[in-house]
Amino acid sequence: MRQLPVIKAINHAIKSTTDNLAFAFHVSWPWILVMLPLNVATNLYIVLNNLQPERGGEPDPAAIAKFFMVSAPLAIASVIAYASIAVNWHRYILLDEIANGWQRLRIDNLTWRYIGNFILIFLLLMACSFGVGLVVVLAGFFLRAILGDTVMAVILVPVIFALYFYAIVATYRLSVKLPAVALGRTDFSMGDAWSATTGNDWRMLGLLGLFVVCVLLVGLVTLMATLIFNNLGTVGLSVSIAIQVLINWVATILGVTLLTSLYGFFVENREF
Repeated sequence: MRQLPVIKAINHAIKSTTDNLAFAFHVSWPWILVMLPLNVATNLYIVLNNLQPERGGEPDPAAIAKFFMVSAPLAIASVIAYASIAVNWHRYILLDEIANGWQRLRIDNLTWRYIGNFILIFLLLMACSFGVGLVVVLAGFFLRAILGDTVMAVILVPVIFALYFYAIVATYRLSVKLPAVALGRTDFSMGDAWSATTGNDWRMLGLLGLFVVCVLLVGLVTLMATLIFNNLGTVGLSVSIAIQVLINWVATILGVTLLTSLYGFFVENREF
């Protein structure tokens, strides 16, 4: 059972991302060309037609339905683009395989398996969360009847937070399978990913905490860009959306790199 060195892991992921950012762009620029105009067009349409679900006033079912209809193609395209880039990036880091030409827009069996496993992990955790949530609700009713609201809250709130954080850790432990999918391995299951990462729950939580800090810093840059350009009319809004896409791309590369590092450490016994 290997013990994850948290600081080395996050430093390795950040360094691997920054050192290879130019090559990451080489691998993913065709997808950026696809997603950039799609993001700009979709978001401009939503803003100019006032379809934001968070707008004030009474909910408009027709506007909400139209918002989801407009957003759905972007969401689907984003998932496919993410999986395609992730597969190429995993294979580059772990196999030194360089994607060129149309391979950079790969939508092959590896990409679909990657998406399928991602959805399976999500559904598995949703099912578990539903079961645990039901138990928590029932326990809450009994505790409230026996001990009162205050004691119930004191007991249940920490439990809910603990379960929430454990769900996040469990997601990443299971997601160690995803790089194996990108490599074309069919012999590596989610159970294998779970076994390989055993005994590292607290370390994984610490690593994910540091990763969230990095993402928040990236998000701060995005927020600043949004505030600056959103007041410059349609052109400014378009520029703001383009910057958001590029910054989100950097965060995506960092996340995929971190996942690749975890696979390399736990499964291939690599060092940071």
